[in-house]
Amino acid sequence: MKRLVLLLAWLISAAAGAGPLAYITNQGSHEVTVLDVDARSVVARIPSGRSPAGVWVSEAAGKAFISAPDSATVTVIDLARREVVGELKAGRSPVGLTVTPDGQRVLVADWFSQRVLVFDAATHVALGEIAVGNAPAGLVASPDSRTAYVANRDDNAVGVLDIAALKQTATMPVGNHPFALELSFDGRTLYALNVWSNDVSVIDIAQARTVATLPVGKAPYGIAFSEDGARAYVSNQKGDSVSVIDTTERRVIATWPSVVFPEGVAVAGDRLLVVSWMDDLVGVHDARTGQLLEQIEVGRNPRGFGRFLHRPAPAH
Repeated sequence: MKRLVLLLAWLISAAAGAGPLAYITNQGSHEVTVLDVDARSVVARIPSGRSPAGVWVSEAAGKAFISAPDSATVTVIDLARREVVGELKAGRSPVGLTVTPDGQRVLVADWFSQRVLVFDAATHVALGEIAVGNAPAGLVASPDSRTAYVANRDDNAVGVLDIAALKQTATMPVGNHPFALELSFDGRTLYALNVWSNDVSVIDIAQARTVATLPVGKAPYGIAFSEDGARAYVSNQKGDSVSVIDTTERRVIATWPSVVFPEGVAVAGDRLLVVSWMDDLVGVHDARTGQLLEQIEVGRNPRGFGRFLHRPAPAH
């Protein structure tokens, strides 16, 4: 009977289309593992430069972009075929990257060169570069695809980038050593994770200033939102925990124990995925209660810095 129930569940899932897939960068094994979240198994292993760290899955572009600092490249993976379809030469040490919501531009932070590189997402052609601050790390683009934000880590500031003009137009002070960035779904609020001051700067985009500073755990590294946007989940790299932020009240409402050295995070329905850099696995939590449901092995030293979840379109 149990086997029949599992078979029926699989058939229903297949009829509705594939479930979410997680593209996890594995720094130690120089690959991306593609994790079928519903099946709880790795379905592909894709070589992706040397020591891949950053990842940005773009449904609009139909591709995943993977930064590899040690080979100074960005690997391009076709989401439909799960195959490498290109490789970008990306300065000296690419880490953070993002793709504009319209799927047209790829922006890559070149850590050692104080610049952000801009590429055409379709053709992979280099379009130019933007001079920014010191040690640029995380990136995110506005919903209209015209503006991007970069964490200038060693300047304790976030840079505002005009993508078309290839220019940093302003900076906004935040906490100590911002690394990851993320925007609310409506693009009105920017979150900067400050790894040295152990807090999150909440920036009102219209006011261009920090309106709240939220203490979290030690060394906040990754951030993701619940699917209704009501919660933000922040991985605390040196705290082995996840902080939960109420985005309306702008306060931390819980801190949950998690995997060892948590880095990348993503939300898939009622599940929170947390990548463990040291234990070579992804922890799956109940996104409502924080309960650890299971652990799934991936490659060596997984990072998952950025957006790594792909939601395939339903089958017709």
